[in-house]
Amino acid sequence: MGLFHKFLIKEFSKNFLILLSIFLAFFLIGDFFDKLPTFLIAKKPFFYFIEYLFWKIQVNIYQIFPYLVALTPLLTLFFLSRSLELLAFISLGFLREEIFRALLKLLLSFSLVGGILLNLIVPNAYYQAQYLWEIRIEGRSAQHLIFRGMLFFEGDKFILMATPLEPKAEYLADLVLLFLDGTTPQKIIWAKKAFYLGDRVWKLEEAIFQERELEFKPFFYKNWEGTLPLKPKTFIIVEKPVKFASLKELYQRYLFLKKIQKPPTEVLAEVFHRFLYLFMGIALSLFPLLLYLKKYSPSKYTASFLQSLMLFFIVSSLFVILQTLIPKFVFLPLLINLLVLGSLIYFLVIRK
Repeated sequence: MGLFHKFLIKEFSKNFLILLSIFLAFFLIGDFFDKLPTFLIAKKPFFYFIEYLFWKIQVNIYQIFPYLVALTPLLTLFFLSRSLELLAFISLGFLREEIFRALLKLLLSFSLVGGILLNLIVPNAYYQAQYLWEIRIEGRSAQHLIFRGMLFFEGDKFILMATPLEPKAEYLADLVLLFLDGTTPQKIIWAKKAFYLGDRVWKLEEAIFQERELEFKPFFYKNWEGTLPLKPKTFIIVEKPVKFASLKELYQRYLFLKKIQKPPTEVLAEVFHRFLYLFMGIALSLFPLLLYLKKYSPSKYTASFLQSLMLFFIVSSLFVILQTLIPKFVFLPLLINLLVLGSLIYFLVIRK
């Protein structure tokens, strides 16, 4: 790696950290003053509030990361132009296309590493932030407990034990449902898998029914479908949107929707969007970066920066609009990914 590339990495990293610090400060101040009045009313230990901000700031980074990465090369070029270092590189024989490819590689590296890392840590961060605020700070009562992935729920005259396999709790494994009359067991239902079909209707696989009136004689059902006094929303501690589900939870949600013969549109859209997230910074910055280098001149670098910045905001606005269309057009993120990957291959391999 030459001095030129080391210098670009240093400047790129520095500018990214500057942008990240500025935007996180805004988010932190906003969250602090937005949540502080409610927290003071709750009269909980201040450590809870600090912990909540710690988890929430990770979610904030996830939401702004592609835009900050995309803005970083433009800011880097602007500072290099202002200090005449960009002019120096061009005078030393570095082609504009060479500078563009170097910045594109940095953009790709930051997008991939940061995107993969955030996709791994943010689902847990979102859950921890919501749980901490709703249960431990606001004191919202929870009628159930999740211990080592197992759900324990006490309802009206029944007790449920099961393992939730997806974030909406509509797909359960190892279900045990005990109906009580006071403290006396009246009926027991065991099932290997349970699928919620809607309106309190459940489908059970490999189920066993036992009733007190029949001396708890077991009745076996390979598939059973009927009404049970269970609604998934009643035993979700923290409702987690699909966009903050882990990859494992998305996979389980996909299996559940296939089992009940519903189109897994929301899951496929989110998977494609996660893939798009890794390249979103490149998609946002590609054309503004090309515009800056094409229009750059030592005496008009401010105009070049403003034009590229305007194009960046236009492209970002289009992406925001496209994100609202993703649930309706599942393959839209895939199409954008193909366009971005095609552009990368062209600029980094073919055009080289």
